[in-house]
This record gives sequence, C-alpha cells and structure tokens, in this order.
Amino acid sequence: MAETAVPKIVPSVSAGEPVDLTRPHFVGIAGTGMLPVARVCAERGFAVSGSDVRTSEQVEELARLGVTVHTGHAGEQLPADATVAVFTHAIAPDNPEILAARERGVPVVHRSAALSALMTGHRAVGVLGTHGKSSTAGMLAVTLSRMGQSPSYLVGADLEGPGSGGRAGSESGLFVAEIDESDRTLLGVGVDVAVVTNVGYDHPENYANAAEYVDVFEEFLRSLGPDGIVVLNADSPGCRELESRLRGGVGPQVVTFGESPSANWRLTQPASAGGRSSALLHGPQGREFYLGLRIPGVHQLLNAAAAMAALDVLGQDLDLAMEQLGYFDGVQRRMTSAGMMAGVRIFDSYAHHPDEVAADLRAARSLAGEAQVITVFRPTGQARLDTFGGGFGTALADSDAVVLVGDAGSISEASLGELALSIGQAGGTVLAVETAREAAVACTAGEAQHGDVVVLMGTGDLSECGLMLRRTLADLTPLVA
Repeated sequence: MAETAVPKIVPSVSAGEPVDLTRPHFVGIAGTGMLPVARVCAERGFAVSGSDVRTSEQVEELARLGVTVHTGHAGEQLPADATVAVFTHAIAPDNPEILAARERGVPVVHRSAALSALMTGHRAVGVLGTHGKSSTAGMLAVTLSRMGQSPSYLVGADLEGPGSGGRAGSESGLFVAEIDESDRTLLGVGVDVAVVTNVGYDHPENYANAAEYVDVFEEFLRSLGPDGIVVLNADSPGCRELESRLRGGVGPQVVTFGESPSANWRLTQPASAGGRSSALLHGPQGREFYLGLRIPGVHQLLNAAAAMAALDVLGQDLDLAMEQLGYFDGVQRRMTSAGMMAGVRIFDSYAHHPDEVAADLRAARSLAGEAQVITVFRPTGQARLDTFGGGFGTALADSDAVVLVGDAGSISEASLGELALSIGQAGGTVLAVETAREAAVACTAGEAQHGDVVVLMGTGDLSECGLMLRRTLADLTPLVA
C-alpha cells in the first residue's frame, strides 16, 4: 500500500468519529488501499459508487458486485443521496467530485476514517510497519478463513483474483486490516491487536526524519491502552525502540517475534530455496512448530512468525493455524509469478524501498540458482529516490543486470543517471536507462536467457510489463520445426 502524496485535503470527519457508509462514493476507487474498502462496503449491502482515471480488472470485479464505477472525474458523478465522499491523499483538493461534495455539504473523509468505521463492533487486528504489511495481513486473512473463522479483512493487495483484497466476513467476528502509516492517517484508527512487522525510516515526503516516523508508530500503539496487545519484531531496531518506550509506562502488552534469542516467538534454521521457505518456530511454554511456506524469501518467514504470534494472542488453534498457513500462496505483486516464456521466469515485485528491494532480490537469487537475476526497476517518486538513492544502488547491485525505467511525470532523467552510477559503484551492471516501459522490456528480452529470472520491480503499472515481456520473448524465440 504505497500512498506517498503529501496530504492536501482536510477531511470533514477524522478516523474514530462516526461515519455514515450507507451510500459512500469513493474518489479514486481503484487505489490499492481504497478498493478493498469499497468492496467490503458493497458486500455489507451498502450502495457503493466511485470513480477513477482508468478501468482495470479490479474495477470490473467491483462492477460485478453492483458497484457503480465511473471512468474519469466529474462533479455530477457524486450521487444525489451520497452520505460520504471518501478520498486518499493521492487525490487533488480541486478534484471536481471533492468540490461537489464540499458544495453540497456531503462529508469528505479519508479512507482511514471509513476503515475505522467498518471495524466498529469487531475484534480488530491492525497490521502495520515499513515492510511486509500486505503479506502479513494476507497470511492472517487466508489462515483465519481456511480455519472457518469467516474474518472480515482489508489488505492492500489482491490475495487471489483481481479485487480480492477485501472481504466482509461475519458481522461481529475478527477483522484484519492493513494500516497505512505513510501520511499519518493511522492516528485515530482503533484496533485491539497491532502487529508491527518492522520499523525503518520511510515516506520522506511526509516525515522529516526517522525520529518523526517512530513517534507516529508510538502514538498509534499507545492508543490501544492497557487492554491492547502489540506484536513487535525483535530483530528490527525501530521495533526495539518502540518496545523500550512502551514498557516504560502504562500501555499495551508486548509480544515479540524474530530470530533474536530474546523473542517470545523465535525463528531458527530459516532457509529459502526452490520457491519455498522453511524454519523452526519456537513459542512460549516450549512450543515448537515446523514452519513451511510455499513462497520464497526468508523475510516471509518473519512475516509468518508475526502472523502466528498474533493468532496465539487471538486464542486460535495453533496446530490448525500452522497447517492452513502452509497453503498461503502470497499476495499479488510480492515476488509473485508473472508467467514464463522461453524458459525465462518473470516475477512481479512491489518493492519501493531499499530494504524491500534487497529482500526480494535475495528471494530471486534463491529461485535462479546459477542463472541470471535481471531486475527492471522503476523508482516511486522523486523524493523517495533523492532520499534513498544510495541504498537503492547498493541493493540493486545484487542483480546480475539492471534495467532502469523512469516516469516522465515524476522522475528526472538526471536522477536515473545518478542511480545508474550508484549501482555501478556498488559493483552492479546497468544495461540501460529508459524512459518508456516498452524500451525497457525490449532491452530485458534481449538480455534474458533460458533459466534466468526477471523481476519487474516497482509500484504503479509496471506489473503490466509481464505480458509485454512474455510477448516480446515469444517473438524472439525461434520456431522449432
């Protein structure tokens, strides 16, 4: 969930205050964080409408659920009986539908307020952190569903088919929600259990420094009060700082996970190979489980440990939970397959922070073996590239070859050139710096050989390059008589 714009719209209602969602209109309904909220509203029987700049398979799925979706933005698209207009900070304050809502007195609320309202009456589990939120929330949602718990959930990524990140489960059951910290709108969202996957400085467009970033997490966690429970990553310096602060006064109970010997839920013998990962998970009272996942990446084992710690807090049958967690296939765009052509395996990665890039490339290396790992990387936003450029260079150098692709609307060519230089200084190889996706795909197809792994890495529409690359590889593959 990568909402990285600077907040510009002042909401009428804040998170935690009453919101009437019986006739919501979502401005920017196709956003990764917005669409699952709209879907849960639709499944609860509310009359839902919305708009976005373009259509997609996810939007088409909403339409099949009875949601009215407009392509493009216009004031007249706001329904006459709308009870609320929902936005994210990716929406400009002069959006015609936002202006129409202001003029007509329709409350304008951020998606966090809508999320908080949906969770009212449920035992709510919030998953937050710099990395791994979607995967961990997805693990909880899938495992609880397979256990027959019928949870409601909101995950900022598809779990199966298009538009599958949201579900309205039983009316008073568990509610699992991915919580976005990018723009500080997590404050006011109420949960009973908070899972913090890790904390490392991010979103420089909204946080001046790492201290500000940690402070917001602390404020959110303290809002849980003494009856709340926080699950923290004992391997993350930011989480250890939070643990120290929370243990210093009246606040929520803290449970930890990680490879650290001090963790309440400790991973040992982590390994990842052949598209799978495994470890031993040691819990309180001498409990021990074999943790086997059919997704790559040691970092996913940490996410699974976080999920198991949370399931224990929720009083679930852990033997059954571990069994069902083994069927988790990952959430879309988190090193998930984008197909194969001419023996070249293509994976889709949403990584947009150096730590995420490094983790996904380690997973890619475990898949490639002796073959090449080729990364097509598009940075997310100029501010992020300016802040983390050196870290991106070091992380991307772990690829055998990198193709950089820009976004004419938000990334300067000079900055891409500097990133290419940084990759080279770190010992990596940059094949090309392109401004168009088509050119990046052509370059990648020309380099890739049978057995290689190609990772399409970045937010936005880069995932569409999977089909483009498969077609290009097919055109380059000689026909066998």
